[in-house]
Formats: sequence, structure tokens, C-alpha cells
Amino acid sequence: MKANVLNQLIKNLEMEFNRSSHYRPNSQGIVLTISREYGSSVKKVAQLLVDRLNKEEIGFDLCPKKWLLIDTSVIRDLSEELHLEYKDIAEYVPQEKKGLIEQLIHSFSPSYNKLDGKLDSTLKSIIHAYFERGNVIILGRGGGFYAEGLSNALRIKVNSNYQFRVAKIMENHNLGFQDAKLKMLKYSKLRNDFLEHIGKGKRESYDTVIDRTRLDDSTLADYLLSFTNAKVKDLRREKEKEQKQKVSV
Repeated sequence: MKANVLNQLIKNLEMEFNRSSHYRPNSQGIVLTISREYGSSVKKVAQLLVDRLNKEEIGFDLCPKKWLLIDTSVIRDLSEELHLEYKDIAEYVPQEKKGLIEQLIHSFSPSYNKLDGKLDSTLKSIIHAYFERGNVIILGRGGGFYAEGLSNALRIKVNSNYQFRVAKIMENHNLGFQDAKLKMLKYSKLRNDFLEHIGKGKRESYDTVIDRTRLDDSTLADYLLSFTNAKVKDLRREKEKEQKQKVSV
């Protein structure tokens, strides 16, 4: 993984040197990005999906690698590359979202230059390294932004209503209603500020939006499996079409 990230960092430097904004990673297999609101409880669903995809070997003909779920591992990779604490990155607030006093305090922090100066490019390099690996499900972390324009990417948004999210936070963190509500508001703001920062004001777009409020984990995993299966079939048809065109020439 570290070698892939290093290679991607070098590619990013080359891209900046050449002043090119059209670089696309050499993405393999299928890339599935899942965006969700805080408290939508999607991680278990994503792991169920990975297990089913590997069991049925879906997409293995396009990329002979087992499916991986990429979630907190992105923060771990960022922590290693930037030599910062996991917590500093997990609760990162972009510079433009900090108040005046908070900016002054933050300016004396050892993580100041590394986070505000290098997080964007390093995160992009890490996400692209996973794209090049192929057969990955990237949960959050702005994966949908970075996957825009990739023909082998399937970008999905999972929504749920307010009551569902608060109830899930209460259940998962053993909190009362008020504490769960405050936790949801805090982390929702952190997430939205982060996405706005890396998206540079551009809104994230999706291929499919699912409301999971009335769906249990298994049913939602079934939906995601069917969408992924359909994407694999589309890519397979495109590949066969390209091969036929080459033969005819």
C-alpha cells in the first residue's frame, strides 16, 4: 500500500509540474463509493456487501482481486503519510471553517502546516491508489468526488431520516436521546465542512440515491449487490464491444 501511495504522490507532483488538471488514475475492476449521513449505520451493510461480492466472485473476471472495504483505513494511511495523530485527522476542521480565535490557536499547532497544506493532495493520492488497486468499496472520505469521471465507478448515496439516525447513535454508542442528538449534529457538521472543503464548493453527484430508513441491513446489502452486479455487466459488455472492434479492424 505504501508503495502505491508513494507512486501516486509522484504522479501528483508530475501532474502539477505539467499544469495538467485532467489526470485520471488507471482505475481497475470496480470502484464503489458510498456516501452517507452520519448515523445512517452503513458500515455493517458495506461489510455484508463485501462478503457477498467475494463469495460470489462478482467482478473477478474484470479484476482478479478480492473486494476490500475502505473506511477508517484511509485515515490510518493519512496518519502514516503525514505523521500525525489519528484523532487530529478524524476531527479535522478546514481552515476556512475555523473561527478567528480557533485559527490563532491552531496556527501554533504542529499539525497546522501538514493538515491545511498537505491533506488534500495526500488524501487524493491515497484514494487514487485504492482506485488503481480495484474492487474496492470506499465508505465516505469524499470518495465520490475523486471517482467522478471514472467509467468503472458506481457512486451511491445512502440517506435516512433524523429519527433513524438519532436512534442508531443511541444504540451504537449507548447514549441518551439528547447526547445522541448533539453527537449527530457535531459530526454531521464536521463531515459537511470536510466535504465542502475537498469539493471546493462543488456538490457531490451520485449514480443512485437510496433511503434506508425502512430497510434492514440485509435488504440494503441486497440492493447494493444488485446495483454492483449491473455495473459489472455493463463494463463486461463494454469490454466485449471494444474487443470486437479491435478484431474487425
